[in-house]
Amino acid sequence: MQREPIPVLWLCGPSGVGKSSVGFALFEQISKTTTAAAYVDLDQLGICYPAPGDDPGNHRLKARNLGDLWPGLRSAGAQCLVVSGVVDDAEEVRRHARMLPGAALTVCRLRVGDDELRARIARRGALLHLTEASVRNAAELDRTAFADLVIDTAGLSVPQVVALVRDAGWPGRVPPSEVSALPPPSPAGIDQAPVLWLCGPPAVGKSTVGFEAFLRVLGDGVPAAYVDLAQIGFCRPAPDDDPDQHRLKAHLLGRLWPGLRAAGAQCLIVSGNAADRRTVNRYTSAIGSAVWTVCRLRAGRDTLTERIMLRGRGGGPPIMGDELRGLPEAELHRRATAAAGIAGALEHSGIGDLVVDTDAREVGELADLIRDKAGGWPGNPVHSPKSATDDSAES
Repeated sequence: MQREPIPVLWLCGPSGVGKSSVGFALFEQISKTTTAAAYVDLDQLGICYPAPGDDPGNHRLKARNLGDLWPGLRSAGAQCLVVSGVVDDAEEVRRHARMLPGAALTVCRLRVGDDELRARIARRGALLHLTEASVRNAAELDRTAFADLVIDTAGLSVPQVVALVRDAGWPGRVPPSEVSALPPPSPAGIDQAPVLWLCGPPAVGKSTVGFEAFLRVLGDGVPAAYVDLAQIGFCRPAPDDDPDQHRLKAHLLGRLWPGLRAAGAQCLIVSGNAADRRTVNRYTSAIGSAVWTVCRLRAGRDTLTERIMLRGRGGGPPIMGDELRGLPEAELHRRATAAAGIAGALEHSGIGDLVVDTDAREVGELADLIRDKAGGWPGNPVHSPKSATDDSAES
């Protein structure tokens, strides 16, 4: 029996226009109804460099990886999917759509004037050197007509843009939720690529330090990939027996790795939570052929409290799904107490091949220290010849 098509909304537009913010807000709104929803930020699927010269945005890799994640999200019961990501033209949309069998695709392009786009990128405070390229991309998209829905976001808040998408009728009819066993993992390789996983309590700095380590490995001339586990498992509601979606995230990590490896990655840096040894084993088993180094980041209660308060007040890098941002002071203090409890439990369990204290240390210092304590990680990783990820994306 053929399954009913699943509504997929693709939010595209130039960098800085607000795709991720709108996409995640839409996902959160829908997931609070009776409809199970999933969200994917395409940028999170293509953090693998250096990118090929004919595809500097890693669009082919992102398309392949989106297709590889799709069966898992469906098995998790998703009745609709929101995707946010940059696309350049109609052919790129078609390439991605071919990777989603059983999807009813709606392409929504967000736009805004040049001056407002520049202002938004400046407020974001990241990738400022790409501002004018984004403005040029916006002009090119304005000359196309491939989107099903175009929303001018000038002067609109994120909730107002979300309302316009919903008013346009998306997601419409959704199929019944069909939770099933996750698909079999990808065939295990034998190349024993090195994987470094940074874990620890909330706000200890896993993502920040992990990404810095990724950048430093690239700076050494080693092709590398990075995955933030917090960014790849957005599917709600979560099952009662796995509220943090570790089963799904581990499965998706295992599905991502073959594409990253085929794109040339010789090593992988992962950041994400691990509450117990069972969770650690779940993730390491997802890429069973890899040589894993699990590094637990540690911080004292005062440091965790300071960092949680900072994030709650809007400090630090913007992260989709950050549950601390905007919380009242009393709740932030409660979260800090909980984080200290998690840190204590991790300490008691002895999780980690190595443990690094983060108190009073800068991000760059920590990245260097971790690699040094891990024996000069990644050492001399086994090379993997690049395969044609574009061919994979077309199959």
